[in-house]
Amino acid sequence: MDTMPDVDVAVVGGGIGGIYTGWRLLTSPLAGSRLADWEAARGKLKVAVFEGSDRIGGRLLSARSPHMPDTTAEVGGMRYVTPAQTLVTGLVERVLKLPWHQQIVDVTGNIAFLRGRLLRSSDLGNPTALPYALDPSEVAWLAARAGASPAGLIGRVLTRLMPDLQAHLETGTLRQYLATIKVEGSPLWQHGLWNLLAKGMSPDGYSAARATIGYDCLGGNTNALDLTAEYYDFASGVSYRMVNGGYETVPWELCGRFEAAGGEVHFRKWLTGFAGTTLGDGSQGIEMRFADGKTITARAIVLAMPRRSIELLDADGEVLGPENIGFRRDLASVSAIPLFKAFLLYPNSWWQDSGVKSGRSLTDLPIRQCYYWPTGPTGDGVPKRDDPGLIMVYDDLLNVSFWEGLDKRAEVHKAGLHISRRSGDNTWPIFGRKEAPGVEAASTDPFAQRLLDNWHDHPATQQMVNELHRELMLMHGVDRAPDPIDAAFMDWSRDPFGGGVHLWNVNARSDEMLQRMTQPVDGFPCYVCGEAYSTNQTWAEGALQTAEIVLQQRLGLPKGEWHDD
Repeated sequence: MDTMPDVDVAVVGGGIGGIYTGWRLLTSPLAGSRLADWEAARGKLKVAVFEGSDRIGGRLLSARSPHMPDTTAEVGGMRYVTPAQTLVTGLVERVLKLPWHQQIVDVTGNIAFLRGRLLRSSDLGNPTALPYALDPSEVAWLAARAGASPAGLIGRVLTRLMPDLQAHLETGTLRQYLATIKVEGSPLWQHGLWNLLAKGMSPDGYSAARATIGYDCLGGNTNALDLTAEYYDFASGVSYRMVNGGYETVPWELCGRFEAAGGEVHFRKWLTGFAGTTLGDGSQGIEMRFADGKTITARAIVLAMPRRSIELLDADGEVLGPENIGFRRDLASVSAIPLFKAFLLYPNSWWQDSGVKSGRSLTDLPIRQCYYWPTGPTGDGVPKRDDPGLIMVYDDLLNVSFWEGLDKRAEVHKAGLHISRRSGDNTWPIFGRKEAPGVEAASTDPFAQRLLDNWHDHPATQQMVNELHRELMLMHGVDRAPDPIDAAFMDWSRDPFGGGVHLWNVNARSDEMLQRMTQPVDGFPCYVCGEAYSTNQTWAEGALQTAEIVLQQRLGLPKGEWHDD
């Protein structure tokens, strides 16, 4: 046994991609794979997940306020698309068999507060009601379509550039079609989306479209091929599903199954770097260095990490060393997109006086999207007017920097230190949460306690809550509303995440990069998975997609029984 490495496979990163990889390694047949010999040498394959924080889940962060312990907020990723996202759908519904519900997003009669004008979503197709100087063709296009929105002007330009787009969208062959498109003699992936949109939209048409789709990044200037595909993930008519008990239930359940199969999970283990080493049996292996000064050897390492997390590692070794210019270039082929989520809990659901109860409302204020959060254990309840209610604020890109200015706590280098562990030199005071009745039952349920801890560990400043409250009142057309009694937030641009999601840059061929990034150096046992370098960016599906490439193509595992052909 002296010749054995400490572990056979070390998975670094306990997000959905990392814990999924560990679980698959220990619950799949190994015959015919590279791992069979490793299992034979030890008697059982040894897999360990190393996570820098104190929780499994990464950017899937579910939370519960003690004031509303039966309602789960999603401070991170919150939903999946079916049937297009086959891996996560199969995992949630066929393997873990978790209860789910349909998310309500767009509701007729909800608010669109644009350029200081309070409109309803039903007004968005009426050009005369919109505070934008649209050109005559845009006015005619909106007026001719029942239920239209300026957000559809993006699709209008795209279908004019690519006439067969809609047909391929309906047959599920959109990406294949986009790969054949050339604009002005260059393939689509060599263009920025905004550059293309500018050729077919008025300036105010673009502003109106970006405001009413809700996400600034969907009208941004990243890779036009991939962002076009992403745009249609959020188009009208898409069906979203949410896990009743919180999306974090998925990695939590996988972690339990991973440990039951003999896997090890090590918390607060921050990887600082790694390099190749010769193992005791003479084979190629990996030596990992951690922030606590300890080293661990493995036959293979899987970096289940996004771009920024990898950039924070020491720049040495076969993969990260300065001589590996190709990998550095590949690493920089995606942009991390800042995302901000905040939840405000009120003593009553005062917004219902403005005629809104569920779904989302939109604005061009920095809060951008306002979701009237469903209540109850099944995730589909609507609170009564005088009952406590929860609002989610959700925005991206430049809007995130607005909220950064109202969060003056000293930055931490790593997210292993909770935001709540702040230094004493804060500029802004922390919001004073109202004391809630004791939730003693939670202590007997580890997952319920985890969700309460997640909420507690993500406090907002008083100034941030004040501004969120002010903008919410403004967009709902009210002068007075009760102060919130609880709040939580997360800015996902913080280290080590770098952003909430990622998008491919212009000139990146994502179909090729998808494969290359999973093993940065040929013949060297280092693998990479995660949402960042997938062709399902912004979704948990992307993390599972790249994990399966590592598992099946690099390590030789069979596909899961629940995978669709």
